Amino acid sequence: MVSESAVLIFIPTALVFTLGFFTIVSGYISTPVQNFVDIPQSYSFVTKWGSKGTDNSQFLRPHDLEFDSHNKYLYAVDRDGNRIQVFDKNGTFLFKFGQKGHGDGQFLVPYGLDVDQAGNVWVADRGNHRIQKFDSRGNFIFKFGNKNSHPSNVLGNFDNPRHVEVDKALKYVYVADSKNNRIQQFDIDGNFIRVIGEFGKKSGEFDLPTTIEMDSRGNFFVNERGNERIQKFDSNWNPILMWGSKGSKNNQFCHIEHLALDKHDNVYVTDPQSDPGCSMQPRVLKFDSEGNFITEFGSYGNKSGQFKDPEHLAIDSDGNVYVSDRSNNNIQKFSPAISS
Repeated sequence: MVSESAVLIFIPTALVFTLGFFTIVSGYISTPVQNFVDIPQSYSFVTKWGSKGTDNSQFLRPHDLEFDSHNKYLYAVDRDGNRIQVFDKNGTFLFKFGQKGHGDGQFLVPYGLDVDQAGNVWVADRGNHRIQKFDSRGNFIFKFGNKNSHPSNVLGNFDNPRHVEVDKALKYVYVADSKNNRIQQFDIDGNFIRVIGEFGKKSGEFDLPTTIEMDSRGNFFVNERGNERIQKFDSNWNPILMWGSKGSKNNQFCHIEHLALDKHDNVYVTDPQSDPGCSMQPRVLKFDSEGNFITEFGSYGNKSGQFKDPEHLAIDSDGNVYVSDRSNNNIQKFSPAISS
């Protein structure tokens, strides 16, 4: 239920306040809005877990993080450990699956993953140049991609696939085929459909695409390591907008890693700032769905709330942000707070 109390927000051109379900601007009643959703937020450290090693809850370079739709399981890619570890929202270890190898259910430098609406787990098995599908408990279902562990630019094959995204209708699978500088689309059974994009710097082109995320409206967001930018596409992969360049300002990136979306389609980005000439102050940046900067948090170090090399993110239904740090070999949880 939306609160009946009024919230006053002053902006340069108008007086806006929310009462009940409506926004009143200059005396006119506008369309319904969500209270507080678009107010800039700060984030505070909650907890962290992990250290370097091969035991449960330890990591060898943690990478992608993803919740299932019920926020019951947080799947974490243990990249150099060649396995997936699964935790609850508080960091309690639950179970794991995978080991190093080329066989079914085995990994060679797993990188990104997606949990579809049915709870299945899709893993971009980067070193094996393939995608593997598992059930929610990590039981192997099937794979597609390269028949061997060698990179390829043949359609339907991959060269270092870094991420996979399944649409909410469970109809299509999209793969960030990073070193081929393209997105490939498959049906839900892994049959090739088409290629999206090619190498370049123009809108709709890619230079090392790293992550694909689909928002609540069916739009796609892709970040590119090479171009240090984010592109937004509609559901048919027509370009809508892009933002970013190399640098340390609040709309720039330096060695951009990955992105994630919350339930309001805000965009979160891990930005290590680790290249020569950049700030060397790693951070997480938050933007709205149109690429407008909202806030940032983090600094360099190994203390709580600090990062050395922030890799990937996940956001739960309460807006908490989970960040994997591949150099500190841990996962940190941050909670949002409405800015005063």
